[in-house]
Amino acid sequence: MKTFFPVILSALQRWQARMLLAAALLVLTSCAEPANNGGLSGAPTPNVQGVYHGSYTYGGAYQKLAGQTVSFEISLKQTRGSSNITGVIKEAYTGSGVLKDGYVWSNVSGTCVSENGYIHLKFRKTYRHSKEQPVLYQGSLPPDSTLLSGTWYLQDKTTDSGMFQISNMHVQ
Repeated sequence: MKTFFPVILSALQRWQARMLLAAALLVLTSCAEPANNGGLSGAPTPNVQGVYHGSYTYGGAYQKLAGQTVSFEISLKQTRGSSNITGVIKEAYTGSGVLKDGYVWSNVSGTCVSENGYIHLKFRKTYRHSKEQPVLYQGSLPPDSTLLSGTWYLQDKTTDSGMFQISNMHVQ
């Protein structure tokens, strides 16, 4: 039984990596830069300003951290009518970033657009007090849902990626 467990674990990690890649490709293609009118299709720009709770999961490339989920709080600000968002993320320390007041703090900047009933968020998380590489996030909120989900990845190393979600998101 001891020799069988590593084989199962290895197969499970390969399956998880494939699932993360497939989800990333789905999110990346659904968040392609919209043409002409910014993808708004005549719809008003959605306002997602608020404070939300979320989590991200490390992908298979992170070996020791693979599958580990980290909770965070994200505060988003947005000027009504503008697709630009800014904000702050507060999360627990897992090896990236620098602890300040018991948490790792990051600045957020990105965009929020509506297309075919879906809300698409793209943002860059830049760690404060650290030289860590920024992390890119892309996610979608389906119609009549409050759970935005998507993929995060490093710009220069897209294989370093994972999934994320932000719950109880409301659109104004």
